Amino acid sequence: MDEDSDEVAVRDIAAVLRRFGPPETDERPAENVAREWFDAGFVDPEEVEDWLRARCYTAEGALSLERAGITPQQAAIRTTAGTDSSEDTLGSKLARGELSFDEARRIITSEFWNS
Repeated sequence: MDEDSDEVAVRDIAAVLRRFGPPETDERPAENVAREWFDAGFVDPEEVEDWLRARCYTAEGALSLERAGITPQQAAIRTTAGTDSSEDTLGSKLARGELSFDEARRIITSEFWNS
């Protein structure tokens, strides 16, 4: 990507963040948070939106899930497993440290075989 297309991508990611609201930006300017997503390798606004829909609100969290082989669609699976028994997405629980990656993989595998 060239500098102009980089800025367009950051601007488009910022627009996605604004649509989702303050929890996704932690009250910081959307452009700053968008730059974090872009710098982490998330250059497609639709991919950022997929992670946000899975309630994975930080580029760092999404990157750790991606590196573990977890897709946004898998991260969006809802569960009551983990240290907090309230229902939430795998992505959110993993990002907050309420669920281990091993447990998440077990849930993903179970979801796959039972669907």
